[in-house]
Amino acid sequence: PPAVAPGDTPAEARPEAAPRLGMRRYKVNLPPPAVFEMSLDRVDPDGTKWTGSATMTWHTDGSHYQVSVQAGLSLLITRLNLLTSRSEGEIDDYGIAPLKLTEKRARRAETATHFNRDAGTITFSASEASFPLMVGAQDQVTVPFQLGGIGRADVNQFGSDIDIQVADSKDATINRFQLVGEEELDTKTGKIVTWHLSRPAKPGSYSSRLEIWLAPGVNWYPMQIRVTEGNGAVNTQTVSDIKMTQAGK
Repeated sequence: PPAVAPGDTPAEARPEAAPRLGMRRYKVNLPPPAVFEMSLDRVDPDGTKWTGSATMTWHTDGSHYQVSVQAGLSLLITRLNLLTSRSEGEIDDYGIAPLKLTEKRARRAETATHFNRDAGTITFSASEASFPLMVGAQDQVTVPFQLGGIGRADVNQFGSDIDIQVADSKDATINRFQLVGEEELDTKTGKIVTWHLSRPAKPGSYSSRLEIWLAPGVNWYPMQIRVTEGNGAVNTQTVSDIKMTQAGK
């Protein structure tokens, strides 16, 4: 390697260069802030059906963002909170740039996923694993809004597969999203034309199938999210109401 003068670090060795390796860069124009009320439907492998509700909040002031999700099932006259997730971080030239994701599930301890941008790594409180932080990396809460931002910036980007590194509470894998086609959803807010994206299950990486329906006519917001687990259970969240909020509020 070429000699380097004392105190002079080559660009490729600087920590801030590490996250910029290995992934395609997309144009991103993130959607405006909003609060989403969502209906939750679950079908267990044995056919048992559950219903509930979720609230998803997306906020950005143009330089920072926050996303939170609270979901629970309806049990007769009460409600069981199943999941509380919160992601926060910055907005950079690649779109959403998470710094920390926290997740609390029923009867489990809270977990945290850290995006260490100076070190160029993703680490976890629930695991000793560490993964290289790639350009455009997302967490499982932010990815629907990052995909919406890709559509808002240039819809033609969906002409080919979209590859995004996505981190959860213990792992970080490359998710490949494919455009299934245009579909009309029948929601409580009326019939909405959406673009259906799918990330098929990938043996050895993730056993679930993730589907996201984005609405081009409604700021490319995620109108429906469905996870089909490896055991056959299906979880579907569908928007029932959207309230636009102001940046900075």
